[in-house]
Parts: sequence; C-alpha cells; structure tokens
Amino acid sequence: MRSRTTTSRPRTVPIRAAVAALALAGGLLTGCATGPDVTDPPVELTIAAGEPSGVYYRYGRGLAAAFGAELPETTVTAAVTSGSVDNIERLARGEAQLAFALADTAAEAVAGTGPFRTPVPMRAIARLYTNSVHVVVAAGSPAQRVADLAGLRVSVGASGSGTEVTALRMLAVAGVSGNRAALVQQLGVGESAGALADGRLDAFFWSGGLPTQGVQELVDRTPVRLLPADDLLVGMRADHGGYVVEQTIRASVYGLPADVPGIGVPNLLLVRADLPDEVAETITAALFAHRSELVGAHPEARYLDERDAITTTPVPLHPGAAAYYRAAKPGVGG
Repeated sequence: MRSRTTTSRPRTVPIRAAVAALALAGGLLTGCATGPDVTDPPVELTIAAGEPSGVYYRYGRGLAAAFGAELPETTVTAAVTSGSVDNIERLARGEAQLAFALADTAAEAVAGTGPFRTPVPMRAIARLYTNSVHVVVAAGSPAQRVADLAGLRVSVGASGSGTEVTALRMLAVAGVSGNRAALVQQLGVGESAGALADGRLDAFFWSGGLPTQGVQELVDRTPVRLLPADDLLVGMRADHGGYVVEQTIRASVYGLPADVPGIGVPNLLLVRADLPDEVAETITAALFAHRSELVGAHPEARYLDERDAITTTPVPLHPGAAAYYRAAKPGVGG
C-alpha cells in the first residue's frame, strides 16, 4: 500500500474482510451466499458526502478512490447528499457506512436535539479539517455584517445541511430574528450562487472548505463580497460549544481584496457506534495511508494529521480509531 503514515504497524484484519463486515452491518452486501462453494458476494460501501460543488463530495470521491484502489472487488461510492444532517440520518439508518459532518451538527445528533428526535449512536474516526463559514453578498450590498441581513432575502443552505444549522444559529446570535428576521430560503451552494448572481437573493451562507468550487465559480463571474463574522464568535461559542473556532478566509483563496475574519466549525468523519473495533482501526489506517491521494482530490486533505485528528469533540473517538492513533504515535489517542 502507498503510505505516508509514520507507523509500519500491520493492520489487525485484512481490509476486504473489514469492509465486508462493515457493509453487512449496514445491510448493503449485494447478493447472498447459498452454499459452501459460493464465493463472497461483491461489497458496496457508501460514504455520505455532500453537494456536488462542495468540498465534502470531492473529499468523499477521494476517499472512495482510495478505498477502491485497495478493494478491487468492492464498489465504493461517495453519495450526493444535502449535507451533515442528511449524512448522519443516513448513517443512523444504515444507508451509509461512513459520513462527513460538521461538529455543531454532530453535537445535536449526539444529544438528540435540533433536527434529531433521538440521540444517534455514532463515533468518530477523525477530525479532518475546519470549515469556513462564508456569508456572501453582492459587491454593492449595503450589508457589512450578519446583523445587517435583517429583512433581506437570505439562503441558509440546503434543508438537511450543516450549513443550515450553523447559519440559523449565527442569525440568532446576530439578532436577526423576530421582527428583524431575514426572509429565509433553503438553497444549496450552487443554487444560492445562481440566485445571488441573478438578483433573486441578497445573501447566502455556505459552510465549507477552502476553496469551495461553487463559491469560486460565482466569484469568477460576479462581483461579490464576503461579510466578516468574527463579531459572532463569542456568542456562538457561549451558546453552541467550544468547537466553534476563529477562522479567517484569506484574500488569496478567492482572489478577493482583503482577508475576511469569521468563524469555522471542524469536520468529522463518522461511523456507527456498533462498528467493530478492528474494522474502525482498519478504516483509520487506510485513511492516513492514502493521504497524498486525498490531497489530490481536494487541498483541505493536507490538514489530515494524526495528532489533530483525535480531537473529535463532541463525538467520542471510536475505540478502534484510538487504537490506530496510539500505534501511529505512542501517547496519542488514549
């Protein structure tokens, strides 16, 4: 296997057997064996990713290619989804075996609050990178801060997305509620960019890695600005946990005139809580072994690092993943 990990520790189980067990747990093993001479049926592994023009999907396709390279008899797919809420729901239903999610959305799932009726039993494989929250307006908009979006037409992200969860919280912290509420729409990043360019929308939120294709395409064809949101950091952390972090979008990312200070939320790679430890360890090993290929899928994968990956608040690290980190760097993950 091509590897950039710092450990030569062998895997505890063959990866094919591990993923087959994972697929069986999710009910996604195609076909069935009918006798002792029947070979193993093909395995289907689904990664709940995100919108086609977002980072989750590109990262997910990179993961699918990485796993597929080692599993020639396995069909590994990055599924197009609405985002974090949708991903966690698919994970809970067994429709996906791995899922990307924002930490603030994951916190709701762990607690069984917000869009989740009951707590979702899940664990984390790794913290991957930190999303930057984009608040995009036309270049000539009078809005200078999120508080200025009162009464305007604002997309908070697709229904079932982590962007929606974060955006609604930011609007509330900024006082854009009640008689100062925005005229909220629920559009994905591609739809939002198109609507803003056409004058059908005044602003939109997008929580994603840098750069996000859908935002870059808008910047390339339409004069836009990103609103700073650093004034909301204290309120967001007070109300929604310490995993909300300060995050600046550098001017060079989209070719904008200046840096834009704002907030970010970490991304997690999640699995079901009942995933066997040895399977989780095998998946974690494969994740880091194919780090260079993942960077080729999207630059945000450059932040994948064993020491940072173990910080998966608010979702507990899976014991199998923790075993990998301890072996990779003694003293880590335990």
